[in-house]
Amino acid sequence: MNKNLILDPSYFREEWLKTMVILQRPAVQVQLVAITISLIVMFLLSQWLWGKFEKRFPDISQFEERNKECYYQQCGAALLFYLLFPTFSLLVIFIINFLFLRSNLFAGYLTDTINILWIYIFYRIFLVGLYSLFNAKAVKHYHYRFFTPLFFTFIILHIIHIITDFDTIFRVSFFQLFDQSVTLGDIVVTIGGLYFWITGCSLLEKVLIYLFSKEIRTNQRAVQSISLILRYFLIGLGITLIFGYVGISPTALAAITGGLSVGIGFGLKEVISNFVSGLFLLFEGSLKPDDVISINNEMSQVKKFGIRATTVQVIKDNSEKIIPNQTFFTEEVTTFTGSDSLVYRSVIVGANYNCNPQQVIKVLLEVADNNPNILEYPRPIAFALEFGDSSINFELKFWLDNPLITKRVTSSLICDIWKAFKKNDIEIPYPQRDLHIINSLQTDSHKVTDIPK
Repeated sequence: MNKNLILDPSYFREEWLKTMVILQRPAVQVQLVAITISLIVMFLLSQWLWGKFEKRFPDISQFEERNKECYYQQCGAALLFYLLFPTFSLLVIFIINFLFLRSNLFAGYLTDTINILWIYIFYRIFLVGLYSLFNAKAVKHYHYRFFTPLFFTFIILHIIHIITDFDTIFRVSFFQLFDQSVTLGDIVVTIGGLYFWITGCSLLEKVLIYLFSKEIRTNQRAVQSISLILRYFLIGLGITLIFGYVGISPTALAAITGGLSVGIGFGLKEVISNFVSGLFLLFEGSLKPDDVISINNEMSQVKKFGIRATTVQVIKDNSEKIIPNQTFFTEEVTTFTGSDSLVYRSVIVGANYNCNPQQVIKVLLEVADNNPNILEYPRPIAFALEFGDSSINFELKFWLDNPLITKRVTSSLICDIWKAFKKNDIEIPYPQRDLHIINSLQTDSHKVTDIPK
């Protein structure tokens, strides 16, 4: 970054005094008062009108909860919500600007405000488009974490450029680092650039998953893994480019890394271990988003896979757990969706000894064939297991293509088997035990003689 450095930090004080002198001018103060009052009044008016609209149309005003029956009405409501304030403000300030110019008064700040409001209107229209096309929850996440900070950063920089010399302020040097001057511009670009680049890479990952999963019939887990790899590659590339832009040489970066290595080695051992484990998991492909696994005897689904930790959703209670990546290398983990998502399950049932075993097997297969969740191929099979104490035990084995529906399908099969057995007069016996009582007491055949008194 080519810099004509300003080494005296007192430059900020001088610029502040100049700005105060400008703000004390009556022509400037009148404009600022008019702008402030207009924005406050229009904001309150737009909130009041939207409140009336919500009471009148409660269904379509909840546009973040998409309803197919009133989709276009909700899009219109979103447009109304996002454009009420900026449109009213633009109209009022445009009229005030016209009156100032008509009276030959200075109206430079009014004109700048009009330009900013136009940008704000297009930004709000962009948000309406996002909410209309994509998942509202995902859009809301990046609305407040990416688009809103990016927009207000642009507005703040634009206002600074209006008030003072933007380029000069950013060339003010604060301190020296490895014989290089660190300016305000370097600090802003490093902090802001890293934040927006990392958040933008996360947004790009979500967009790629959405587009490829919708347009291409492919393995969604593979798409998510590739997108995750691309995300971290772009993050690393962005960090390198940003440091290069602000003038941090590879030698200086290596020195910083070397200085931190001792602290990392002792204090961040677990973090580094999880990071390395995450890289192995990522490139090996042994664990992917949406995989169904069993860890600590709990069936869970991988929801979010990261370099440091993996977020899984526990199936039985819908809770989420954040598991450090090294856990997958130190503990035994069962995956139900490693090479494919097929799972093999069985139901065991007993039938009375009076039944015909061939008939029972036939009934079990008919029940399996009538269940839409059981795969036709590989075929379900049924066979007699053993002669039990009170029943002949049978087993029905079947295949599913979704591990998450195992309990639901098993429950449905048990109910259907009970109905089919009742229909075909096949009895499911209770456990039976025969109790034999042996009287070991024998009666003495001799008479008891009376004892003389």
